[in-house]
Amino acid sequence: MLALVTIIALTNLTTTEAREPEVKGDRLEFALSDLDGNIVKSSDARFGNKVVFVTLWGTWCTPCRSEIPTFNDLQDRYGDDGLVIVAIAFERDTLAMERRDVLRRFSEEHKIGYLVLDGGATTDFSAALPMVDHVKGLPIEIIINRSGVVVESSNSYGYKKRWARRLEREIKKLLAEEK
Repeated sequence: MLALVTIIALTNLTTTEAREPEVKGDRLEFALSDLDGNIVKSSDARFGNKVVFVTLWGTWCTPCRSEIPTFNDLQDRYGDDGLVIVAIAFERDTLAMERRDVLRRFSEEHKIGYLVLDGGATTDFSAALPMVDHVKGLPIEIIINRSGVVVESSNSYGYKKRWARRLEREIKKLLAEEK
């Protein structure tokens, strides 16, 4: 009997600890600076009737960095079909100008071909995206359909072939939905 109670307790503990990040409500709302300091809002026309893939990341995060070539490839191949990739970066620098300079240089060095936004310092995460809950670390991926509704939010662990294939399938499926 004690063994059964222990298994149930461990199962519940594992389930709680393994909880994926989630977006409270059905929309991801933000108003963040691009690398030139211009405010980009989730309600901007550029996102209307588009499939939006959002990655929450940092230049200091090795798994985040490993995903960049996949995102570049997806943006190149599906951008004309209505895919918009947005990378919201959370950096260790607390001064906005320094963060944007780091992000600009990093984006140029790694030839990032999608929108990069400054989410703020890592300590600003909750203020920048208060509707994102159960965050344990980066990277996090959020997929939004053409209606602007979040259809998936999950932890990501860096590039893996299986991950890239699953992500492409999901994006293609959403792009195929009626415009």
